[in-house]
Amino acid sequence: MIYEVIKKFLKLSASTEKAALEIYERLPLSLRYRALYGPVFLRWLKVLKEAEGWDQERLYAFQLEQTRNLLMHAMAHVPYYKNLFRRYGYQPEKMQSFDDFRTLPFLDKEIVRDHSTALIDERLSLKYLSRKSTGGSSGIPVTIYRSRANEAAFLAFRTNILDRIHYKPTSKDVMFWAEVQVGNKSVPYKRYGHRLILSVRYLAGKWIQEYLDMIRQFEPEYILGYSSVLAFLSNFIKLNRISPYRNIKAVIPYSETLYDWQRKLIEESFGCRVFSMYGMTEHAAIGGECEHSTGMHLHPLYGITEFEECFQGYKEIVVTGFTNYEMPFIRYRTGDLVSEHSAFCSACGRTHITVGTIEGRSHSFLIGKNGEVIPSLSSWIGIFHNVLQYQFVQKKRGVVCLNMVPTKAFSESNKDDILHELDTIFARRKDAIKVELNFVDHIPKTSSGKTNMVEQQLDLNSLVARNTA
Repeated sequence: MIYEVIKKFLKLSASTEKAALEIYERLPLSLRYRALYGPVFLRWLKVLKEAEGWDQERLYAFQLEQTRNLLMHAMAHVPYYKNLFRRYGYQPEKMQSFDDFRTLPFLDKEIVRDHSTALIDERLSLKYLSRKSTGGSSGIPVTIYRSRANEAAFLAFRTNILDRIHYKPTSKDVMFWAEVQVGNKSVPYKRYGHRLILSVRYLAGKWIQEYLDMIRQFEPEYILGYSSVLAFLSNFIKLNRISPYRNIKAVIPYSETLYDWQRKLIEESFGCRVFSMYGMTEHAAIGGECEHSTGMHLHPLYGITEFEECFQGYKEIVVTGFTNYEMPFIRYRTGDLVSEHSAFCSACGRTHITVGTIEGRSHSFLIGKNGEVIPSLSSWIGIFHNVLQYQFVQKKRGVVCLNMVPTKAFSESNKDDILHELDTIFARRKDAIKVELNFVDHIPKTSSGKTNMVEQQLDLNSLVARNTA
C-alpha cells in the first residue's frame, strides 16, 4: 500500500520523479533490492542460487510440495477452484503424484475472461492488487490481478536468469517500453542513471533514426524489447547500411515469439548475441536461454510445465504457476506451441524442461478454404527487400491479406520477388489459400505495444476441432 502511494506521489511531478529515479540508480545493489523489492525478492534469490545444484529428485520433491500447497490454498480460498474441486471430488491434501494432479481439467483464456474475479483469493480486496490486461493478441483479452509479492518473485527469477549473461540491474541498458511517461505526460524517451527508456509508441518517422543515434551515443551494454520491435530496428539498420554498434554484450527480446530469421537479423545488425526470454502477463511460467545454447529453459521452481497434443505434431504449453496465490493459474493453456522438448539441457547440465523454437501462438496459424491448418508463416518468412514491416491478416478461410510498409526504394522488381517467394512457400498449398498484397503506411500495434506478424480473425480453435472430430 505504501509503495503504491509513493508511486502516485512521484507521478505528480516530473522533476520529483526524475530526482527520485536518479537517487535510486545510485543506491548500492543490496540496499536497492531490500528497499524496493523486499523480503520476498531476497528469499527467492537465495533459493534460486541454492537450487542451481539440485538434482532431478530434489526438483521433483520441490514441485510436488509446491503443487500440493497451491491446490490446498485454491480449495480453501479461491471460489472457482472450490466449485471445480467439489464437482470432481478432488481432494488436494491426498495428492501423492502428478498423475493425481493431471485428473484436473485445463484452465483456458475463455474461463479466465469470464470468471476473473472468481479466480481471486476471496479474502483479498481488489484495491490492494495490481490489475493487468493482456494485449488481446490471442483474440481473447483477459484481466490479471497480481500482488507485490508476486511481482517481487517474478523479478527475482528474471534477475537469476539474466545473470547467465552477466546482466545486472546496475548494467547500462536501453529498454523499449510500450509507453514512456514523465509525470503524467507521454514522452518519446526518458533517461536516468544507467538506463535509457524509449517509447514504442513513437517508433516511426524521424524518431527511428533519432532512437538509433541516441543508442549509439548512450553506448549501452544491453538492449531489451519486444522481438518485433528489435527486428524492425534491425531491418532499418540493415536497409540503411548503418555501421555496427560498439560494446553491446547482448540484445534481449522478450514477451513475443522470437523466430530464427529475427535472431539472425538482430545479431547481424547489433553485432552481439541474442538472449531470448519467455514469460507471460499471467506470471505462470518463466524461462530463458542458457549460457551455451538457444534452447528455452522453463524454470522448474516457478511452476509445472506440461505439453498437450494439439495438431500436426505441435504441442501446447500448459503451465501451473507457484508464485501467484492471489490469482492461481492451474493447468493453464497458454496457446504457445512447440514441436520438440526435453527434460534436460546437455549444453549447461540443468535439469530444466527445455524447448526448441516456440513456434508461436495457435492463433498465428492460417486456415485454408477447406479448413486446412497452415503452420505459422512467421518461422518461414524472413525479410522482404525494401519492406520495413509486414503483417498477414486473415478474415476469411482460404484468403489472407499481406499488409506491407514499403521503403521509398521499393520497386516493381521487389514486388515480383515477394510474389515469387510466396509462390514458393505456398507451393504445396496453392489450392488451399490465396495471398493478396496490400501496401500501407504503418502496421497497427496492440495496446501493449506489440506487433503481431499474423492477425488471425477466424476462430481457429473451433475450426480445428471441427476438422479433427
